Amino acid sequence: LDPDRCALVLFTSGSTGEPGAIRKTLRQLDNEVAALEAQFGAALAGTVVQGTVSHQHIYGLLFRLLWPLSSGRPFARRRLSFNEQLVALGDSPLVLVASPAHLKRLPANQDWSGLARGLRAVFSSGGPLPADAAHSVRALWGQAAIEVFGSTETGGIAWRQSGGAPKPWQALPGVGWRIDAGQLVIRSPHLADDGWLATADRAVATAGGGFELRG
Repeated sequence: LDPDRCALVLFTSGSTGEPGAIRKTLRQLDNEVAALEAQFGAALAGTVVQGTVSHQHIYGLLFRLLWPLSSGRPFARRRLSFNEQLVALGDSPLVLVASPAHLKRLPANQDWSGLARGLRAVFSSGGPLPADAAHSVRALWGQAAIEVFGSTETGGIAWRQSGGAPKPWQALPGVGWRIDAGQLVIRSPHLADDGWLATADRAVATAGGGFELRG
């Protein structure tokens, strides 16, 4: 397969509600999968990937399908929709690909003990994870959610594992960034070219080499 000619097209609603077509080449997707494996792969040995998000979203496509397929990691073919399905997984070693919409509604009266024993990592992306939801995940599952920041247009940009406490974002491997006039600007192998791209996000740099988002 030619990594620069083989591609898929994803559609986003954008700010207007009209679908916007975003073309992703095999090279872009492969680069992003490699970055995820470099950053997180060592902690996921021996796990099965489960998910509550659709593979038709760029986040679900990468985390539930392309990344495990590329790394030889087994993955469930059906999406989990209910908390009872998560509980039924028991304590087998697993990775959970979830969304803020799911994680901010975890019932505290559910018996999560089996899931907590087997859970090796839980990812959250597709929108901001509220601090109280991040705290709830850590309290109920014994695991701070790994938040991934990005978009269909940019691909993955950065990650953090805060557990509810304020924490700056750290760039994923290979992603460069800078702040221009208070705006986050990135350069990444997940983009269509090697140029710098100004995002719509306001940000400030932090002392530890990361950044904070300001809306």
